[in-house]
Amino acid sequence: MLRAAACLLTMIPLLIACSDSSRPEARGVQLSTLEQSGRVRPIEALEVSAGEVAQWIRVIGSVQADRRVTLSAEVGGRLAAIKVEVGDVTGAGDLLARLDDERLRIARDLARAEVEMAQANLENSTRDAQRKVDLHQGRVASEFSVDQASVKARTDVGQLKVAQARLAAAERDLSDASLISPIDGEITRKHVEVGELVEVGTPLFDIVGIDRVKVVVNVSELEITRLCKGQEAEIRVDGHPGVVFHGRVSTVSPEADPETRSFPVEILVVNDREEKLLPGFIGRVRVRERTFENAILLPQEVVVRRDGHPVVFVVTGDTASARAVELGFSDRGRVLVSGGLKPGEKVVVTGQQSLQDGARVQVR
Repeated sequence: MLRAAACLLTMIPLLIACSDSSRPEARGVQLSTLEQSGRVRPIEALEVSAGEVAQWIRVIGSVQADRRVTLSAEVGGRLAAIKVEVGDVTGAGDLLARLDDERLRIARDLARAEVEMAQANLENSTRDAQRKVDLHQGRVASEFSVDQASVKARTDVGQLKVAQARLAAAERDLSDASLISPIDGEITRKHVEVGELVEVGTPLFDIVGIDRVKVVVNVSELEITRLCKGQEAEIRVDGHPGVVFHGRVSTVSPEADPETRSFPVEILVVNDREEKLLPGFIGRVRVRERTFENAILLPQEVVVRRDGHPVVFVVTGDTASARAVELGFSDRGRVLVSGGLKPGEKVVVTGQQSLQDGARVQVR
């Protein structure tokens, strides 16, 4: 009787367990576990390709004229004529304006007359000196008179040189009354009007040469060490949507601006296309730092972290395997994969965050 009771007590837990497993809730948990272990996850994949990849330094800069001249008056006078207006294209040697030169012509003519007088005086004194020498040899003239005639001749030589210098200055002043463009460019500002009285040094015109322009950028100490003369650059401006201008780094300052703590860098652009870069444009600049051949560039979100290490999931058949990779630079949402992948392999680009190594997948 006691043995039968003991057997009954040991069977009760088994009966309860069998009863629980027959409930719908218990069966649901078991089925869910089985489904989870054999679940096929839908993913999107990208075939890896290799090619030339450039690493860029991106900065903002302002366009400035490579050559800029303010033409000023070199002689004073009243402005008699202006030949150009703002926006006109001018060439080196073109006449831009002219001063009233009547007084300058009179001064030139006076200087010419002084030269002629000095030449005549020199001819007379030279002949007189030679005559005194001849008379002295015939014991007719004294040595003192010979010396006086020689001094007079040398003095007249000096007077002629002075007169010739004054004539050259007068001719230069007369020439400077015609205001000539020193460079090829465009008139960007006119400071005076016809009839105004100008003095020496008065600004008359601003001339800008835009056949070449420079884009001036300011970079940090982290970027200045990566820049050097000759590096290729691309410039984009809002004034010409979709147009890419090409230039090269022309100057790299070795000293930072004491106020901004940034380093000025200039990029020279030949402005030879129909769309012109104009001074004052703001440019989005990228400078090519270096180029990688046969390199792999992937969207940054493809790479996930596992135990602190960068990993991508490589698809082989219906299995996604976690693979450690080596990374290089990243730029605008893309990252250089320098090791761990080969061209032609497929990597998961959607759904990789929840994957585990060896997960079954289906490429959508």
